[in-house]
Amino acid sequence: MPGLRIGQDLLRGDRLLLALAAVLSLASVAAGLAVPWLAMGVMRALTRHQPVTQPAVGMSVAVLGAAGLQALSGWLLAGVGERAVLRLRRRAMGHLLRLPLRAVRDEGTGSLTARITSDAVLLRLLIETGLVHLPVALIATAATLTAMVVIDLRLTMVAVGAFGLTGACIALMTTRMRHLAVAQQRALGQLAQSLTAHLAALVTVKACRYESEAAHKLGHAADAVRSACLPASRLQCLIGPVVNSGQQIAVLAVALAAGQQITHGELSLAAFSGFFLYLLHLTSPLTVAALGIGHLQAGRTARGRFHRLLTRPAEAEQDTTAAPVLPLPRPDAQAVTFRRVTFRLPQGNPVLDHASFHVPATGLTVLVGSSGAGKSTVLTLINRLAQAEHGEIRVLGRSVSNWPLGDLRRRVTYVDQQSTLIEGTIRENLRLGLAEPPGDAELLKALERVGLRRTVLRLPQGLDTPLGRVQDLSGGQRQRLAVARALLTDSDVLLLDEPNSHLDGISDRLVTRAVDDLAATRCVIVASHRLPTVRRARHIILLTEDGTADSGSHEDLLTRSSHYRELTTGHAIEAGSPIRTPPADSPHASAPGRTGN
Repeated sequence: MPGLRIGQDLLRGDRLLLALAAVLSLASVAAGLAVPWLAMGVMRALTRHQPVTQPAVGMSVAVLGAAGLQALSGWLLAGVGERAVLRLRRRAMGHLLRLPLRAVRDEGTGSLTARITSDAVLLRLLIETGLVHLPVALIATAATLTAMVVIDLRLTMVAVGAFGLTGACIALMTTRMRHLAVAQQRALGQLAQSLTAHLAALVTVKACRYESEAAHKLGHAADAVRSACLPASRLQCLIGPVVNSGQQIAVLAVALAAGQQITHGELSLAAFSGFFLYLLHLTSPLTVAALGIGHLQAGRTARGRFHRLLTRPAEAEQDTTAAPVLPLPRPDAQAVTFRRVTFRLPQGNPVLDHASFHVPATGLTVLVGSSGAGKSTVLTLINRLAQAEHGEIRVLGRSVSNWPLGDLRRRVTYVDQQSTLIEGTIRENLRLGLAEPPGDAELLKALERVGLRRTVLRLPQGLDTPLGRVQDLSGGQRQRLAVARALLTDSDVLLLDEPNSHLDGISDRLVTRAVDDLAATRCVIVASHRLPTVRRARHIILLTEDGTADSGSHEDLLTRSSHYRELTTGHAIEAGSPIRTPPADSPHASAPGRTGN
């Protein structure tokens, strides 16, 4: 994927305005350069006892014109810069949302947030400084020196010599600032990441009385930012005094040299006044150039961070308009098939190790296993939120690698373990991912099936109640809302990760009934530790700690798997009753896929 190209990506449509801003800035420089020249005319008229009205008016017009042109240039440049930042943020945020989950977690949400906020502002400085301010300052410096040479070459050489030491000092400082900018942005990203992580866990922080320790850790991160920023800030503060010192040395040297020339009649008073004004005028572009180099270093660092972000491979494009039309899955195909699938976490042992199993096209399938055995991993692999290291995964008879990603995720609905909701209204959360948003009646019907209809209608804004900040739902209500969202889809496969973990008895029965209704015509895969859910399942997949898989009915696995017996015995102890598997001809035996009494 192409990285960040400032001209093509950020300045598209604004190049003429940028050029106009540069031209206006140059015109302002020209008007400013005319002021000392016109001042020479005023002095010459005064010494000759001639009228000074015309040159004085011209000088006033030049001063006002320079100020007006510079203001207009800055006004245009501010608009160009803000639009460039807007384009950058939109592109970066769009790319972020399409990155694989592992890539986002590697970067850290806080660091990525800092990139979108503070780094984007630094990139605006790069655009404004690199494309307008610095080139104009260099041109202004060259033009000023040219005017000074025209007036008197020897005095110009004296001034340049006096400024030479200043230039050497600034060159050393900007080289140092270039390295400091990298450390500064890295430290800011780490602080943002640490703060984001602690705020996300704020309930735990408060419940465990961890505020002091958390504040201490965040204080260390903030101190690291101070340590990284302080040298750069000090160097930045030194640039102005160094330039001013160079100017004062130059003024003193020029005054001494000019005094000798005036004494010997080699330099007129008018020429000296003009030269002196040009010398004072030289300080402004030199300061802009010196500070601009520092801004360039920080902007280049930010550009490099954005470039690395934007060149990270994203998931396959979800827009399938250009994708080939693929045949529909076979009616007799298994819903999901794993063939010798291996998956491991970064720098870790395999979570799945050549695991093989299949899931029927309809009915309730339950994933069971010890914590960390890979139940949630299986669900993310089916939905291509993660990529298997080896093996093949087929969904509805087709390899997941051959599915257009958008089509796959339309056919497979996933509710994660946290029942994550977006920051938005209840209506927006229920309509997520639906091609044709359902009406309110259908939304309320789905909420009724999970026991949330009355709760939502009692809220002041009903379906338009915003979630995510001051007003939010309980853990169980969020879980039921996520299940209601899944009920509204027409997906062939539903993946539910611990959908009953936060529910009370009444809500549990409602969600269980809704899941059973879905399982009658679709494939429902549930990762669960709960024995009642396991007993209802038509098909069970047992994931072991060594990464392999076994499958069968509840009775089959009880008969042949000691690990399954240990797991279910543990559940029975938690439930308070031993497991008794009734004989097949018992009137209390459960039919496959149905809940026993």
